[in-house]
Amino acid sequence: MDLTTPEGTRAFLLICLDGRKKRTGAKLATFEMPWFLDAIRQHAPEVIAHRDAAEDARRSADRAQRAYATALETWIRTPNGTTETEA
Repeated sequence: MDLTTPEGTRAFLLICLDGRKKRTGAKLATFEMPWFLDAIRQHAPEVIAHRDAAEDARRSADRAQRAYATALETWIRTPNGTTETEA
């Protein structure tokens, strides 16, 4: 498959969606191979912008989860104290 053109890239991805091993867009969105991301980045930067936004949101959610876990543990271990978020 020729991934150097938008048409070739789209044709390849259509095979991935509709071929023998049918995949969904959600499954394709989990692919992290550099050749795949480079082709999408080159031919569909607006799609990569969505991927980047999703990655940013995932990192933000991870940070929030860690902050929650820390605050919960602090609250559990400090029965007469307060957490930073209460102060």
